[in-house]
Amino acid sequence: MKFQSVNELEHFSFEDSEIQELQAAPEQLTFTLSGALVKEENSQNSRYQDMYCGTLVLQLEHVKIARIVKEGFKYYDADGRLLREVPDEDVPEQEAPQVLDRCKKGRIFTTVEDTVESGYAWEFGIDVPREEDEEEVDTFWLCLLFESATAMWERYCSPAESS
Repeated sequence: MKFQSVNELEHFSFEDSEIQELQAAPEQLTFTLSGALVKEENSQNSRYQDMYCGTLVLQLEHVKIARIVKEGFKYYDADGRLLREVPDEDVPEQEAPQVLDRCKKGRIFTTVEDTVESGYAWEFGIDVPREEDEEEVDTFWLCLLFESATAMWERYCSPAESS
């Protein structure tokens, strides 16, 4: 790839990035994303403005899934009365491969960086269409610990070209 940025995740925006591919290997997680934004302060961005890149490959090394949470929700009636509440749910470790497989069709809506003693800790909020009704989504939080992150992309493009 023409551009490569190492350990600069804070100089990207992954909000509204569509996951094209997600590969899990021992101690490695690789996202292929469309719609990522390279911020102007990124060492590989000499354009002095935030720029989209066509396809971005984000490779996390020595990664550990600290936790996966399926976000709960609340249903209200038209008068604002709570009808039903579904709490957040920790996904059991043995179900992680199925959740990662579902996330291959998802969209990252936000990321949150956490502070850790060494390495990096990031939470990826991902909306995934439900199989029975693609208009409905399940929201998962992938809480990841990793030693390094490499982002690679081929070119910059305008927002209209980002997909």
